[in-house]
Amino acid sequence: MTIPSFQPIQNQQMAIQKGPLVLKQGQVFYGSVKQLYPNQTAEIQIGEHRLVAKLETPLKVGDSHFFQVTGINPQAELKVVSGPMVKESANVQQLMESLNLPKSQEMQQLLTHFIKNQLPISREQLMQAESWLKSLPDGASKQEALSALQKLVELKLPFTEETFKALLFGSKTSGITNNLEQFAQLLDRSSNVNPQAKENLLNAIRSIAKPLETETAGLVIARSVRTLLDGAAQSTIKQNALNILKEANILPKEANLSNWLNQLTVSSKNDTAGSMIGRLQSGTEETVAQRIQQIAGWVENEHNLTAQQKNAILQTLKSFDGTNGEQLGKQLHAQLLEAYSEQTVNGLFAKGDGISPKEQLLSLLKHEFASNPEAELKNLARTFRISNEPATNALFAESEELLLSKLNGKGMQQAIQSILKNLGLSYESALNKTGDVESIVQSLKPQVLSFIRDESVPAELKNAAEMLLARLNGMQLLSGEAGHQHQIIMQIPLQFLGKQVDATVQWNGRMKKDGKIDSNYARILFYLNMEALKETVIDMQVQNRIVTVYVYNEHEGLEPLAEPLKKSLKAGLEEKNYHLSGVMIKPFSKRENVTKKVEKTGDNGASHKGVDIRI
Repeated sequence: MTIPSFQPIQNQQMAIQKGPLVLKQGQVFYGSVKQLYPNQTAEIQIGEHRLVAKLETPLKVGDSHFFQVTGINPQAELKVVSGPMVKESANVQQLMESLNLPKSQEMQQLLTHFIKNQLPISREQLMQAESWLKSLPDGASKQEALSALQKLVELKLPFTEETFKALLFGSKTSGITNNLEQFAQLLDRSSNVNPQAKENLLNAIRSIAKPLETETAGLVIARSVRTLLDGAAQSTIKQNALNILKEANILPKEANLSNWLNQLTVSSKNDTAGSMIGRLQSGTEETVAQRIQQIAGWVENEHNLTAQQKNAILQTLKSFDGTNGEQLGKQLHAQLLEAYSEQTVNGLFAKGDGISPKEQLLSLLKHEFASNPEAELKNLARTFRISNEPATNALFAESEELLLSKLNGKGMQQAIQSILKNLGLSYESALNKTGDVESIVQSLKPQVLSFIRDESVPAELKNAAEMLLARLNGMQLLSGEAGHQHQIIMQIPLQFLGKQVDATVQWNGRMKKDGKIDSNYARILFYLNMEALKETVIDMQVQNRIVTVYVYNEHEGLEPLAEPLKKSLKAGLEEKNYHLSGVMIKPFSKRENVTKKVEKTGDNGASHKGVDIRI
């Protein structure tokens, strides 16, 4: 039994279609003479490519040589730098002597690899690559480095150490969580870093490590408000809830259990519950009746409220006798606080259109909260996390447990989206598409870039930052389009239920004629390294919206555990108009030199041969 492997990703050329061979001055390559023409020109084969070039010396058809490019205009001019090749080891030695290359083990490995894969490379690039192989970072093998160098040449990327390391670490399927933790620990211990830059970086890393922290903060606020509104709650419990809201700077220090509701300031942002209450409380007697009609219409169309909650609010509006608009405002304020705090607790991960329940709740608590609810919730989460109050710590921990107990597919989607946003993988393009510049520059990648440029940063800390940046850049370099094929590679550090999971996702699909992704055909590989199940690979294949899932793992007895989950998987796929063909759980194959042919799907739905993936 074999599976498609992520190790190394760069060896998989599923999304890479080789374009025409482009030679550069000084490059050396291994080729064979296919045909001779007059005027010392010949047809030379380099791997899958053929070119006609002018030669400095006559050659024999069928012989293979090392050639060096001495000119490119108006046609390629080649210099023969070796005699006819016989044995690979002799070839390498001869080339090292011809080009006056150092006879090191690393140079021999480089030449052997490039001869085998028939790739052009210059003497200067060989010298650079040798120095990189001699000083590989921890956690990188020689074979991984050679594959990264091959990809560097194939993709025609700048031959720089930065790009080399990006491809080297961007292809890994584990370790990004360790890189984040190591960088955070070094940063936290360092006293030679700008305090503001340090705090911003640590906050960005915390947001990645705790992708659902804003949900937790929303839960803490909602549960505190519900406690204060609960007439049956004990006074000590209510006082704890009041103190939590004071600590969050929602209520002033002078607020108490009898006047706290009067201390709240509502939002003026349109279409929020706070703006409705604000307009009602500030209206004159002549305008109150008009405001009530507006609120009634708004309540009927508010998707965050249940039918029962809507009926209760509408009854309150109908019972208004026209004499005390301020009192009506207070009553409605309390009702909406109770309704949205309840919906925040009960409707976790229920992402709908428009403003969410927790955002509506924030609009009823403080004027400033509605301007940027996400940022405010992050600030509240930090406040609760570093609190020294036992009641706050207990409620925050309970809210985290409640959140994790209700974690579902939508919650995971939300968490992954939050992680990718906070990593800042595509912040350069995001700057051109959105006006939320502040949120973008607070993500990790732009901050790390700025941090590395700071000459005062200690060497050890800068190395850790560069390692992290290499992973982020590598994901972008390995993702992209090639013809109608499209590839996306993501490394996602996940932390749930006290467990850490490095998840790598490789998506391969195709583009339709209109430039959009074809959702009918795709192949998605998930490479997971989990604490209990250890190494797990999920191969999800989509053909004409029919989904087949293969799960590879060495643990026995997974079938009975997976059986109850198949129904929910099938139902979830059917919601998106996909049909589940089956879920197969298989062990990994033994470590053998096995090659698996990957079937690719063409534009007309017919299969054609893909690329060899070495296991």
